[in-house]
Amino acid sequence: MVKPMDHEIKIAIASSKHFKDKTLPIILTSLLQNDIKEEDIIVFISGYEKNSENIENGVTYRQLDFNSFEYSPLIDITENDLESEYWFLIHDTCKVGNNFKNLLYDIPNDKPPKIALKECPSMSIGSYSYKYLKTEQDRLAAIKNKDYSPHSMSQWKIWGVPNEDYMLWKTPLDTLVYNENSTWDVVDYENWYGTNTIRRTEYYHSLDLYKNKSNWGQHPTSEMVLIV
Repeated sequence: MVKPMDHEIKIAIASSKHFKDKTLPIILTSLLQNDIKEEDIIVFISGYEKNSENIENGVTYRQLDFNSFEYSPLIDITENDLESEYWFLIHDTCKVGNNFKNLLYDIPNDKPPKIALKECPSMSIGSYSYKYLKTEQDRLAAIKNKDYSPHSMSQWKIWGVPNEDYMLWKTPLDTLVYNENSTWDVVDYENWYGTNTIRRTEYYHSLDLYKNKSNWGQHPTSEMVLIV
């Protein structure tokens, strides 16, 4: 068994210009409290007019001039050659528990190209090897969206429903599931962000990870892009 910390893993948080102030404090606090180093966290924030980067308290923030939702970090990583052995993609509406790091670094000895949160569907949450992402750079470039109009954003969100796990289960390479454990539970219906949107918290045992989800089929697809 490979020792857990023998791998280089960067955390890629997919966030948005409009919602980052509500979501980032929760996810960043949970990562830092659970022994993830500041320099291993990169926040990718979609929706800006131009690209920029800054570092605050050791965490890197990349402002992106496009919005392809959870795929934005993967697009930016491949376009700008942001190297790491693995990139763990996570939504900003998540938080992690105290066993997250040990589970995250428990990479199989054969070093698979991608490791999903659980069996399909898994919301694109998972670990992607940098080598794998570079081989799929054209596939990622094809979904880069720079049109922020409501119509464009809604159309891309609608596209995302049947294309969930576009870079995990929708590609031909084999994907492994952490610990072969795909169990998950709904633990509450709290809204972490103090808004009126109905949300529920899902807990994923495979990574000791929580997702505060605003849509699980109760809203029309066209509304998904507008709710937080």
